[in-house]
Amino acid sequence: MLKDLFDKIEIPNDTQEDSYNTKEIFKSNHRLGKNLNNEPSLLFKTQDNNVNQVDYLGKYIHLRFNVKCTLNEKNKKVSENYTILTCISEDDYTKKIFLEICESTYLNIGELPSNNEIIELTQSLIELFKSWSTNVTDFIGLWGELFLIVSSSNQIKCLEAWHDHNEDKYDFYDNSSALEVKCTTKNDRKHEFRHHQLTSNLDDHFIASVLTKPDQSKGLSVFDLYKKILNKKINSTQKNKLNKIYYSIVKGTPENLINTQKYDYDFAKKNLMYFKVSDISTLKNNDQSITNIKYTMDLSQKQNLSELPQNEFISCLYFSY
Repeated sequence: MLKDLFDKIEIPNDTQEDSYNTKEIFKSNHRLGKNLNNEPSLLFKTQDNNVNQVDYLGKYIHLRFNVKCTLNEKNKKVSENYTILTCISEDDYTKKIFLEICESTYLNIGELPSNNEIIELTQSLIELFKSWSTNVTDFIGLWGELFLIVSSSNQIKCLEAWHDHNEDKYDFYDNSSALEVKCTTKNDRKHEFRHHQLTSNLDDHFIASVLTKPDQSKGLSVFDLYKKILNKKINSTQKNKLNKIYYSIVKGTPENLINTQKYDYDFAKKNLMYFKVSDISTLKNNDQSITNIKYTMDLSQKQNLSELPQNEFISCLYFSY
């Protein structure tokens, strides 16, 4: 792992700017470096070092092109040009997340990528850190989605169906089957919906209603569920997707604070119900000027499903028969 490798690299013992102690990563042309500020940097050897490119400096991220730097290697100094991506932070947790996401983002990068390829791959990392925050928020919605994946009979299939962005229309979508997840620690199934979530043209559009309860002693946090999926044999694309969605929601909230929100996994399995959207009556909106409608629906007054259809994605979900 890049974090373990970074920890083994010593800080350069000179004060020269852009001097790095490095280790080879991914392909032999690319390196993981540590600068005199103890900041992690990925050094990419690109095919177009002579092309002028505008550098990017943003929140925690500094991306520079065609940088002449010094590599300290085996008691000698080597001067070369690299495209350099640096995490400009003193916070160990921020550096850890930077390296985790970089590991999956750039794992399959070519030996001599173009600078445009680096820019394209780095964009999601830039967007993530733009909204980076250490504020503690309620992660119950994310807990419900991760719970559905972990409790399923095919975590990889469910991970592939999971939304790519938190703003996507459906929480899960695969082969014309969609699923919304609603999770609560209350004693009822009153969930808040956006109007479009209950007005669907899909034949197979479902709602998973998850009831759970706080359990700090034996419960699982969103971090625990995230690690359970990560420990599966998932490929780099799936790992990259999981990392980006997870950290786009929890952002910079430290793990010890995330773990203050633990919920009863077994209780949730016993109190998981599914509903079909087409079986739920809803409001009619005939005025297109009225948008962003939200309301609370008490699903305990609706008929839940006694079985799930046998298609590739939905049939993988946990069902308490």
